[in-house]
Amino acid sequence: MASSMLFHTTFFLFFILFLTPISTNELCKWFGVAPFCFFCNSCPDGCFKTLESNRGDGLLCWFSHKKNCCCPKQALDGLVNKILPNGKK
Repeated sequence: MASSMLFHTTFFLFFILFLTPISTNELCKWFGVAPFCFFCNSCPDGCFKTLESNRGDGLLCWFSHKKNCCCPKQALDGLVNKILPNGKK
């Protein structure tokens, strides 16, 4: 019973996530500042690395790589904040 409820809740959240347009800036973005790229190039807490590149979203890195990090929890929180009025969560 509990696993069925979890499945339905998860399915509903993903259904809402795909129906509501979210910019890719809210879900994934590049971390690392050219030309050195070893400053601030790690993924924030709750995010995971999907890609690594010496160019990423723009200028070339001389010494390290930029990391593309996706943050699904932060994107979902942003979606919930758009759908529900403040204080109604």
